[in-house]
Amino acid sequence: MKIFIIGMMGSGKNHWAKYLSNQYNMNWIDLDAAIEKANNQTIETIFATKGGDFFREQEKELLRTTEKEENIIVATGGGTPCFHNNMQWMNEHGATIWIDEKIDILVSRLIREKSHRPLISDLNENELKHFLSTQLKNRTQFYQQATFHLNSNNIATFNPSEIATIKHL
Repeated sequence: MKIFIIGMMGSGKNHWAKYLSNQYNMNWIDLDAAIEKANNQTIETIFATKGGDFFREQEKELLRTTEKEENIIVATGGGTPCFHNNMQWMNEHGATIWIDEKIDILVSRLIREKSHRPLISDLNENELKHFLSTQLKNRTQFYQQATFHLNSNNIATFNPSEIATIKHL
């Protein structure tokens, strides 16, 4: 079984991937961390030196390597579903979970983590809210294609066996 967790930055994709992997004895990977490891550079440096197109190509290639994996949860980057037909690919090769948190919740989480997130490090609270709202508006068409639409209130009770009721994986 493969599960791909998608959603905005700050939605808790890594946290929930880790949680679900522990609960159900599955492996998990953070796609962004895999990209950094493969390139021996931070994502910020990859974007600055090689550009967004290079990053998105790396993201697509590393995502596709999970095709051969069994029993894995993949925490994707926030933009992963929006490029290279990644959302369609993930839905064809596993189940997708959109962790959909309200903008105010994302802002409250991210305002404390700004120094670790280059895209938002210079934004004040109002700018951050506007940035996230714009990003979500642009990404919703991809996110809403997810197999499951959850938030932190109901993902903790999610059981991967539910996937079997709607997909044959």
